[in-house]
Amino acid sequence: MTETQDKRVLLICTAGITTGLLVKNMQMTADNKGLKIHIYSAPAIIAEQIIQHQVLDALLIGPQSKYEVARLKDYLMVKAVPYKLIAKEDYETLNGEAVLQEVVDLLAEKN
Repeated sequence: MTETQDKRVLLICTAGITTGLLVKNMQMTADNKGLKIHIYSAPAIIAEQIIQHQVLDALLIGPQSKYEVARLKDYLMVKAVPYKLIAKEDYETLNGEAVLQEVVDLLAEKN
């Protein structure tokens, strides 16, 4: 990631509670590494509105919300937002470093 502009990454899950904890771990790791990434979470129910009205550089989806991919795929394609399911083990252990690496890889694929 060589751009100076902050990247915006959204994590979604059914209610947004677990992803909120994961976001905290990810953001702390990103800050410690000097990465210009703003990471936030939201419940899957409002993801469609966020995708339509905000600029997103990547979307990560909690493993229990994998069914959301079918609902959101068209919006993600139109907005060219790369997305990925979060690995269940990393999600359950709140492994912010591993999930952050997934984000970095996803953003690198986009460029």
